[in-house]
Amino acid sequence: MGAQGTTTGRTDVRERDDTAPLPATLHDGPPRPGEWDRRDRVDRPDAPAEAPLQVEPPAGPPVPQTRRVVPRTVWFFVVIGVLIVAMGLSAGFVIRALGDANPFKNGLVTQQTIDRSGPAVLKAVNDVGKFQAASGYYEVVIDVEHSTAHVPSFLSGSRVLFVAAGTVDVSVDLAALGSGAVTVDSKRTSATITLPKPQLAPARLDLARSHVYSEEQGLLDRLSGGSAQDMKEVYDLSTRRLDEAARQTGELTTRAEANTRTMLQGLLHSLGYTDVTVAFR
Repeated sequence: MGAQGTTTGRTDVRERDDTAPLPATLHDGPPRPGEWDRRDRVDRPDAPAEAPLQVEPPAGPPVPQTRRVVPRTVWFFVVIGVLIVAMGLSAGFVIRALGDANPFKNGLVTQQTIDRSGPAVLKAVNDVGKFQAASGYYEVVIDVEHSTAHVPSFLSGSRVLFVAAGTVDVSVDLAALGSGAVTVDSKRTSATITLPKPQLAPARLDLARSHVYSEEQGLLDRLSGGSAQDMKEVYDLSTRRLDEAARQTGELTTRAEANTRTMLQGLLHSLGYTDVTVAFR
């Protein structure tokens, strides 16, 4: 029992010593004999220095580091591409700036239209002996593009998308009938009429229904003012396309023959003819 009590008392003393505050000699003033000063650990010149870490190189010859060289052709095309993009952006900026600086567009300068045209004068009268038997209405999309070899389209070139609308008439020339074109029997109840085949008239472009869907022009074409000449070419091409469309099917001439035959038969039936034959040659 006594031994246990003595051991317990020493343990309490040791615990109190461990939790006691540090002596002032570690912070202020010189250390006492027998006490350790941590400043000696730092400032002592006779303390051995730490040896640097030695790293052994890998065995074998050193591996050479190669650098991939970019061909000059690649750099050439890269520079050319950058120049083309820069020129396109600059041209677009200049065109936009010129359009914004237009005084007529901004309303700073107003335009006035004065009509000083004189009256129309009748110069000639033509006798027409044609029966207009049918008329066809057509629409066609015209796509015309002008380009310059080895020149970008934003500098030189133009393209127009034009929706062309027009009519093609079919008529029968009654003035061309000869003396034997109409034959009547003795009883005046049967008649035979021989007519020329219907003819297609040139196509007429309807500008009220036709319109430009889109138009693109290069910078040089805008400065030269070639839009009027291009539109004349578009109008001529539209007329030719309408004529070709009317001639390809033959539907207009068939309808014209049927309408002419119906008209003449009705006219002669009203005059008492019961059998009317209309032929085309």
